Amino acid sequence: MKPRFSCMVAAAGLLVATVGWATTTRFFRQATAKDFEEGEATSSMVLPNGEVIPGMKATRLALDAAFAWCVALSPDGRTAYFGTGDQGRIYAVPVDPGAGEAKKLAEIDAPWVTALTARSDATLLAGSTPGGRIFAVDGKTGSSRPFAKLPAEHVWALLSDAKSAKTYAATGIPGQVFVIDGKGKERLLWDSGDKHVMTLAWGDKGVLLAGTADRAILYRVHPDGRAEALHDFEANEIRAIARVADATYLAVNAFERPSDAQAAPVPGAQPGKGTKVSPGPAPAPASGAQPRADQVKAHAAVYRLDDDGRIEQVLALADGYFTALLVGRGSQLYAASGTQGKIYRISPDRTAALAIDLPERQALALVSTPEGFLVGAGDVGAIFRVRPTAASEASYLSKVLDADGPARWGFLRWTGSADLVFETRAGNTAKPDKSWSEWTRLESVSHHDQEGQGKAAGTQARYLQYRVGLPAPSSALREVLAYYVPHNQRARVTEVYLADAASAPVASGAGGAAGSLAIPAAGTRSHSSVLKLRWKVENPDNDELIYRLWFRQERQPVWRPLGGPDPLSKPEYDWNTDSVPDGHYLIRVWASDEKVTPKDHALDFTFDSPSFLVDNTRPAVVDLQAQLPRVTGRVHDAASVISQIEFSIDGNDWRPVSPDDGILDEMTEAFSIRLPPSLAAGPHIITVRAWDSADNLGSAHLQVQIAK
Repeated sequence: MKPRFSCMVAAAGLLVATVGWATTTRFFRQATAKDFEEGEATSSMVLPNGEVIPGMKATRLALDAAFAWCVALSPDGRTAYFGTGDQGRIYAVPVDPGAGEAKKLAEIDAPWVTALTARSDATLLAGSTPGGRIFAVDGKTGSSRPFAKLPAEHVWALLSDAKSAKTYAATGIPGQVFVIDGKGKERLLWDSGDKHVMTLAWGDKGVLLAGTADRAILYRVHPDGRAEALHDFEANEIRAIARVADATYLAVNAFERPSDAQAAPVPGAQPGKGTKVSPGPAPAPASGAQPRADQVKAHAAVYRLDDDGRIEQVLALADGYFTALLVGRGSQLYAASGTQGKIYRISPDRTAALAIDLPERQALALVSTPEGFLVGAGDVGAIFRVRPTAASEASYLSKVLDADGPARWGFLRWTGSADLVFETRAGNTAKPDKSWSEWTRLESVSHHDQEGQGKAAGTQARYLQYRVGLPAPSSALREVLAYYVPHNQRARVTEVYLADAASAPVASGAGGAAGSLAIPAAGTRSHSSVLKLRWKVENPDNDELIYRLWFRQERQPVWRPLGGPDPLSKPEYDWNTDSVPDGHYLIRVWASDEKVTPKDHALDFTFDSPSFLVDNTRPAVVDLQAQLPRVTGRVHDAASVISQIEFSIDGNDWRPVSPDDGILDEMTEAFSIRLPPSLAAGPHIITVRAWDSADNLGSAHLQVQIAK
């Protein structure tokens, strides 16, 4: 539902001058999911239609580790086990939020626990890297022992089958799947031919689903080791797999690799390409977040693959990658990202929403709990307990709104439920700090028919931020408009130039760099008495400006108006110079914002240009004389440098003439033409033409007699 006031704003363009201030009223508007995702949703979530509602709350559990990479749930569902790095520890977390914090259960002889699975006897199997070792860990005492050694560098996934007491292990370098019996004896089940098998999941009727890297192919692997490819992606890895009803969801990542882009093509037939990951719009970072210098560059997508083979992209990241998938209540799917700590919810109708925004940048592992789920995080190691928010816990913090200069902030207007509680703060630093004002509730708050408004109290600063509390399960925010009036800033003219400067050169101003003047081909040169004056303007407020012009000859003190009685609305004017004598002229440009600003607060600026040459007089070709086999003469112009001399014999092709001193740099140039010795006896017409640097053309001719 779009509010009436926003429709009126859009129609009017909000160009309403404010008495006592020196520019037009402006506003920031947030109404789409992309708009709201630029802020921070705390215990709230942003729906695909742009609605902000109470969502989920994350509680941080301390963890003495760099990151929590993998997770497994105990057979009784009461404990979640997280494998961490970079010290190879396993932590136990009670699923019941009232049962305690995360406690270290075990530390294996490897720097990184990369995979976990819980067997039916409550024994944990922990895969590691490097070395491809698997350890058995007692789920109660934490004692550990080596269990299996696989012929690979990495163990990326473990999957236990309670009925057969077998465990399946996915490895990297090489990318293979092994089956391990209860005593730790391994057997190669399937070789993918790829570098890594990154993830395993159960398919129908006891088959395995396996996702690989670096070719990003999804396979179905049968118990007898047979396998068939289900889908191929033009990407680098399938990172996670989740089954929901009759569909398989896949987290697919495409990483930027500069060396790949520079690689030479392989000769011969080129292979086909798989499904390309189409990135969505690039998200803005959370307010105040700073990007990591070593952050992996990637784009990613979550796909839904129906059992009949239909493939559909349901969520995309333009900048980032996915790390884990989790099936929650009501067939909701959660997807964790590894760059901004965001977890998205994908509904059965294929719509995606931001479910929770963690303070850590990497959400790495997900496991379900009766009230929500647990998240293993990286960047700074932590575990988060995520549950539906309780009353009064949900809030939304906007991005920092930047007026691009000192401003007075006015009303906030919004569409949403009547119970929303707005506060604002303001300051003059791009990132909020102690110099900002305290959070203050809006003044003069009113609400009617889903539309509310309130005034930001005493706020004059460049930056503003608002936060809104969503106190009830039914609370909802749909649209926000924040109005402000920036201090008027002076528009400045920085340069005056000619649109076709090559045909009418401009004198360089003080400190100007030396340049060159390219002479057009003779057939393209045409003099015009019209100077196309243009000027550049720095306009910080983007105000609608008006301009007035004056001119004066360089050695005269009087400025004369140019352009008629009405001001100009564009930074351009075509000046017909037929009515002024030749010479150098200065142009004065006056710019003002008084059209959109009360006159007593309007600002103006005046700029005087360097001199422009006005030259409408042809150069004269004089003193033509025949001193066979040469023809000599001079070219003279009263205002401009001679730029080109040519001659023709009997109306034939024009040929260039070089001045006697070898350079065209004066207003008078002497020349000498040597006639070709093959010229036939008899009379001939020698025509000489010359241009000045204002493209005026002059000519003269001479008849010569060649003796027999």
